[in-house]
Amino acid sequence: MPVKFRETGNITILDIEGNVDINSSDIIEMIGYLLNSGKINFIFNLENVNLVDYSGLSVLAIAYKNVINHQGKLKFLHVSLQAVELFKMVKLEYVFEVYSEEEDAIRSFYEEGACSLPLRRKFKRLDINLRVKFWLICSHKRPKVFEGGVVNISAAGLYIFSKYTFPINSQLEIELILHGGIKFLDASANVIWLADKELQPHFYPGMGAAFVHLTHEKERLIINFIDKNITHRAEPAL
Repeated sequence: MPVKFRETGNITILDIEGNVDINSSDIIEMIGYLLNSGKINFIFNLENVNLVDYSGLSVLAIAYKNVINHQGKLKFLHVSLQAVELFKMVKLEYVFEVYSEEEDAIRSFYEEGACSLPLRRKFKRLDINLRVKFWLICSHKRPKVFEGGVVNISAAGLYIFSKYTFPINSQLEIELILHGGIKFLDASANVIWLADKELQPHFYPGMGAAFVHLTHEKERLIINFIDKNITHRAEPAL
């Protein structure tokens, strides 16, 4: 994929184009080359990126870790709403700094105590505490049932905080439980992300899962649930 870089002061800006996916290892290679050249401060400009998928998210996380391990900083510019939703689903909005203006992103490297706005401040999101039961979809008549907590949910998926996790691409059945033990939703989901202990210590262990084959009725149920709780900031509404 096309990756060009330019410099302003001691900051290197990577202008990324196309899709960020399983074929985007060039990004990691470019970061490695620049780090070996003594560069440590980076901005990923995603203005011309069409799509960030689950594999591409792993590419961005690996690049981020490589920079942090060299005592550097990596920030993101012009992130699409599609990528924002993906960041939120796997709780990376607590990790990545995102800017909408290049000048603001550059200034943040120089201003002492600069007030950058991570995604959790810039986009509507729902933090909530729900119980969840989940199990692997398999041919066994009695699959083992695990439990955990849901700390983030959207109509696209959810983040499960639990010591029980499964490999990426595992297929799960889930049941969401409201306070009082009332079952709120049952659905199928695919594991798309496993929490990284270094990047996400407060949400480790856990996993992000994307809903699959969600009916229109269930999708509306989730959306209405989110709207009510964002509006009232109260206990989960029925």
